Amino acid sequence: MSPALSAFLRGIERRAFVFAELQCGRMDVAQAALGQAMRAFRTVSAITPLSGWPAAFWSLLLAQPELSGGDSGEPALAALGSGPRAALLLRLVAGLDFPHAAQVLGVGEATYRFALQRALLQLGEADVSYARLGELRERLHRQVKTLSPERVQALSTLRQRVLSDQAEPPPPPPRPWWRWLLWGLLLVLALAFAGTWWWSPGRARSAGPEPLPETPLPPPSMSEASDIVTHPDYLQLAEPEAQALSADLAVLSWAHVEHGLGGKARLEATTPAAGAENTAAVPGNPGSHQDSADFARLPSRQRQLLAPLAGAWPGLDADVRLRMRRQAVHWLALTGPERERLRLRIRDWDALPPAERARRRAPYAAWQALPDAERHLLRAVAEDWRALPAPEREALQAEFEALAPDLRQDWWLGPGLGADFSRLRPLFAFVPASEREQWLALLHGLDAGTRADLAVLARRLPASQREALRRELVLAAGPEQRSQLVRQRLAQ
Repeated sequence: MSPALSAFLRGIERRAFVFAELQCGRMDVAQAALGQAMRAFRTVSAITPLSGWPAAFWSLLLAQPELSGGDSGEPALAALGSGPRAALLLRLVAGLDFPHAAQVLGVGEATYRFALQRALLQLGEADVSYARLGELRERLHRQVKTLSPERVQALSTLRQRVLSDQAEPPPPPPRPWWRWLLWGLLLVLALAFAGTWWWSPGRARSAGPEPLPETPLPPPSMSEASDIVTHPDYLQLAEPEAQALSADLAVLSWAHVEHGLGGKARLEATTPAAGAENTAAVPGNPGSHQDSADFARLPSRQRQLLAPLAGAWPGLDADVRLRMRRQAVHWLALTGPERERLRLRIRDWDALPPAERARRRAPYAAWQALPDAERHLLRAVAEDWRALPAPEREALQAEFEALAPDLRQDWWLGPGLGADFSRLRPLFAFVPASEREQWLALLHGLDAGTRADLAVLARRLPASQREALRRELVLAAGPEQRSQLVRQRLAQ
């Protein structure tokens, strides 16, 4: 049993249950869907970096068919179709920000914002004001924290069955056939009576659960080129070579450290000069006004491609605006055949189930988080890996798979940090998920000697002092000051 997986499921199970119940309207169905998602996530987590766990889990939960139908048991949400309701609950209950919620749903951030807009419009038509929406948020947060002891125990038992890979208990024996017949007759009589006053020929009938809109509402429509450039996974699909490497990131990192693939000389030959610009993003210089919030100041060809984002442009984060512009520049620089190949990759990607897309995003996100030097190194390691005879490569793969799950998970952090993280885990075991990327970047910026000293501190300091050390590290001006801080604390 992986302690990390156990802690993750324990921390998310209450919110996930409330989310599922609000989607389908039935506690028993919600708990069953949660159990199925947990079992699927148990497999996915073994090949997904920790940073990708939240998006992968929520994608798997939303992929459960039970959550695509039914009516919410919350009166304030009764006016929403299942798609807009899911978009809203990812904010109210799951607590995801716009980019991660869009990633879970497999749509662009602009499309997700329009879906939220539609949900709020439907709530407004049902006389649910913004003030009531704030009250709803607080009530749902209390609901997560105040589940009944019986439900908490049921969720804990469910988690233990999933972690130990135990089968679900068999359903209770069916009731005698004559009881079902009696209930069926009563139901027919009730429907017949209700039909005498409810039905009228002009009454509109529901067409079923309303899916999340695939295009922003209201129009205008977007050209196919704009759809491609603003696609949430454009970066990943524009770099097929990096995407392929990222799938093997963990085993390649381990093979370099434990078996010397790639070699130190290869690293020195391929490491870019200090201060070189991070090249993880799709290449392309957006030109002047790199962080302009004024859409009208963009070059005309960029404006044409990014037109669907014009209304939301000032409100986007600066890094999102820059990424969108880089993607536009990259698209404009492609030849016709290159654009067609990228278009086909995106088409095939969108045809994948949401859970599979979430599973493939996580390794690429881990690849992007690596420093330039480690990405260059891993390309060299991959060449050595491919050059190995098949039996030797299969033996190394089997050796890696035999590692404990937590140790395999660490290698998704790359050859540098992956080798050290097991010793650093006590210091960062309870860092909130929202701060994880910041801490990984900080640790990647430290040299191996400082990380070794920090590992000693992690074992030496009591839990009450670890938080203070983390705060001091964040406030330090840079890697040199952090190294000095660690040495000073170690000497005390």
